[in-house]
Amino acid sequence: MSVSFEEVVAAVVRWCEAHGIRIEQRPLPREKAGEFTGKSIVMNSGFLAEDRLYYLTHAIGSIVRRSLSPKETQELFDELRDAKQQKQTDPQRLERAIDRYRAFETESSEYAVWLLNHCGYPGVIGSYTNFMWADLEAMTQLHRTGRAPVWPTFFRQWNDEVTGGRRQVPPFQPKSIPSFDPIETEKQDILQRQNEDEQ
Repeated sequence: MSVSFEEVVAAVVRWCEAHGIRIEQRPLPREKAGEFTGKSIVMNSGFLAEDRLYYLTHAIGSIVRRSLSPKETQELFDELRDAKQQKQTDPQRLERAIDRYRAFETESSEYAVWLLNHCGYPGVIGSYTNFMWADLEAMTQLHRTGRAPVWPTFFRQWNDEVTGGRRQVPPFQPKSIPSFDPIETEKQDILQRQNEDEQ
């Protein structure tokens, strides 16, 4: 049975609204998939429903993680910012900061896959997993080099490598979302670079 991604988005939106997170879907610049604070998420209505679902669900996982450990999260992203400024003189510091960042993003996806199953859509977890591992690799490139890869080209190559057995996509282990109170944070952009002219 085929999945209506709009239907899954609607189910996730209902969960958010029941947990104090406002959701809006409206046009945004073409390279911006969405943006979020601790209490609201805006998704780009011009994106495919499948992409909106994955970014939305991951943003929820990030909000949960930030709400449960706000001080630790702020320190993690402060260190990543500072380490990037010192990457020429202390490249290992940047690699350590990237490792912590990747662990944070992985945990966000562990919450996300639990949520997809909780909402009754376990069938989309596999494609979510592939998409978000690819997104994490693209974001890792951004943090290492200061420039994100062009997403359509990058994701096509990623999928070719997965299909050809040259790249493995490990499952995210579902992590139950505990009771939490979303806390307001500074706006986070969800970016997807579409062409060579975009940063």
